[in-house]
Amino acid sequence: MSKNKDVKQYPNQPVWKGTAKFLRMFFKKPKILSLSGELNDRAVFVANHAAMFGPVMYNLYLPAQFAQWGAWPMLGTWKQRYHYLHDVYFIQKRHKNKFAATLLALFEAGFSPMFYKGLRVLPSYNDQRFLITLRKSIQVLDSGKGVIIFPENSDDGYHETLTEFYAGFVELAKYYRKRKGEDVPIYPVYYHAKLKKIVIGFPSYYSEYEAKGMDRKQIANEFCRQVNELFEQHIKE
Repeated sequence: MSKNKDVKQYPNQPVWKGTAKFLRMFFKKPKILSLSGELNDRAVFVANHAAMFGPVMYNLYLPAQFAQWGAWPMLGTWKQRYHYLHDVYFIQKRHKNKFAATLLALFEAGFSPMFYKGLRVLPSYNDQRFLITLRKSIQVLDSGKGVIIFPENSDDGYHETLTEFYAGFVELAKYYRKRKGEDVPIYPVYYHAKLKKIVIGFPSYYSEYEAKGMDRKQIANEFCRQVNELFEQHIKE
């Protein structure tokens, strides 16, 4: 394990261990299918969010150790957490009415810091601070752990068939290769809450797509296709 202080923010938490045991009583272990067998811990996993379920289920049951990207306001002040939960998560993404969104946001804004710490969430920025996200992610990868990212466009909600991937994870793979001189494997992952199944696809590498002349958006779209293919071929069927 790296001794870098930024990585030390995400050790196993005694409180979270108890919380995880409690959650496993309600969120039973899904069937897990890894098409490529044993996983490389030091990897980037690109997965669907599956509303609130994905980040929790991956943390509880995905057979790898990792930190995960999460919206930076959820690691901010109470006011920032509340407004993100109320305005973005519950109203925009989950389509709750204002009354329900207010009650849920008031409740979740209070305990979410402990929850996010247990999930080992790294703040994901969409402005010039994105470099902070990349550097923290590199530190996690250097420690031998993975990083899981939810790149789907969920502006109008969460869908079974994903419509678009943002390219932040491509930038991470590119940045890692530039800094370390080697590729990090990228695994597509899909979780279906109702059918209780996680499927992990075959890994591929940034250099493979770069050699084909693909740009960041094309690579992101290719992984979106791969994640949807896991759903179509190994869950929906």
